[in-house]
Amino acid sequence: MPDARTWLITAAPAPTMPPTWRPGHRSLSLHEPVFVEVPEGWPAPLPTPAAETSAAALHTLIRLQPEAAGLTEQTADAYTVPDSPPSPQSPAATIAAQWELVLVVDTGVSMAAWYPTVNAFAATVRDLPLFSDTHVVKLRTHRPTTPQDLFDRDLLDAIGLGRSAPGTRKMVLILTDGVGAAWKRRLLWPDLRTWASSHTVAILNVLPHYNWHLSGIRTRPLQLRTDHPGCANQALLAEPSHTPSLSDELRPEQNASLYIPVLEIRKRWLDQWARLLMSQRLPVHQQVLEIPADDADEAYAPASSSAGDLDTDPDRRIADFQTAASENSFALAVLLAAAPLNRHVMQLIAVELLPEADSGDLAAILTSGLVTTIDGIQEHDDPFDAVTFDFLPGVRQRLLSLGETRKTRKVAALLDSYLGPHVPAVRGIAKRMRTPDPASTPHPTPGNHRYSRVELALLTALSGDSSEHRDTAQALQIQLDAMHATEPVAM
Repeated sequence: MPDARTWLITAAPAPTMPPTWRPGHRSLSLHEPVFVEVPEGWPAPLPTPAAETSAAALHTLIRLQPEAAGLTEQTADAYTVPDSPPSPQSPAATIAAQWELVLVVDTGVSMAAWYPTVNAFAATVRDLPLFSDTHVVKLRTHRPTTPQDLFDRDLLDAIGLGRSAPGTRKMVLILTDGVGAAWKRRLLWPDLRTWASSHTVAILNVLPHYNWHLSGIRTRPLQLRTDHPGCANQALLAEPSHTPSLSDELRPEQNASLYIPVLEIRKRWLDQWARLLMSQRLPVHQQVLEIPADDADEAYAPASSSAGDLDTDPDRRIADFQTAASENSFALAVLLAAAPLNRHVMQLIAVELLPEADSGDLAAILTSGLVTTIDGIQEHDDPFDAVTFDFLPGVRQRLLSLGETRKTRKVAALLDSYLGPHVPAVRGIAKRMRTPDPASTPHPTPGNHRYSRVELALLTALSGDSSEHRDTAQALQIQLDAMHATEPVAM
């Protein structure tokens, strides 16, 4: 008691853990990242400051009243943002917690640059007292042929997003850059229709709005208002915006019956969307993807290949990329040519040697036509001690020739310090680049030959430094040729 100067210190109950695991079900636990974090001792990846603040903007949805969840027949027009978060025992928190959050995460090739952003957003949003559970669904957008290829369909059914099981009211947030072929071919539209008919759906585009023309998500501005607060997208009402759209010519001719708000991962964008969900009377400006109501035309656009995809000349590819890319993107590409590629190593080199670069610069390289994924690697696999990406034939050597010897040696030193302790084929590479010796060069094997090829490229690029570099490169080339000559021929 205060008078007796005696204090009783209490604590709130521990948060309820997600429901028991079910076959095909994956919930995001309190400390589980969506994608593997950088190894211990490695520098933090490229910063993602907007991810945390934008996720926190969703806290205003705690003000949704019972009628927003369809529990009563009362109506409400607008809500004010609270001065402080409601207590866990407040009615608003109880109502909001009846929703479940589904994070649909694009795992296309270019999204590897944005995995830290996804992790930061997920880590923040799961701490908000809004949802009874958080699920993660990975979306395969790189090389799909039909809508069935996009998801693990058993997982969708398990969490209630399947076509036949709408289940509990959910908030579905799709994190993507819209670059994958599935977006350009509209393969996701049937699922968007299904989800938006029963749930609240929004697309969070990791690209800034001025770069949305690079994606397959075509939006236009509209004034939207809700039929009732917290409604599913099917109940959103649209009024034309007076702002002209740059992509009007790409709009479907028929009117859309479903509207999917598309947002930057920035606080002001999510604030605006939250205002839409909490208001019934006032229209709110939104960029939207229109999903036509007419299901008669299910002919999906074929996967297109640009002229650049058919051009195998590395000099032409590099010249085209240099013309279109930012200065940071091109400088980063030259640095990455000196390394075995996975997203952890790419982030490491960017942070340590080109700190002014950002995730967009790395994403530009992954979509440049200079880099390809290694056969057999799944889109979302990203082990730090394996090679998951590689430059197309001739590109690595040409980029290395455009770089500086000093910076190439810096990349080798980084690889030795951070990757060497985990990958024997890389261990000691910095010393071998200074004083090469065929006897000290790791012998190539089927398990490490990708690292050996990177070392061969480095020795060749530095061959002007000494005859030892040339002799060691020649000896390593002979060993690689001999290894491939003894490999069984695939039938």
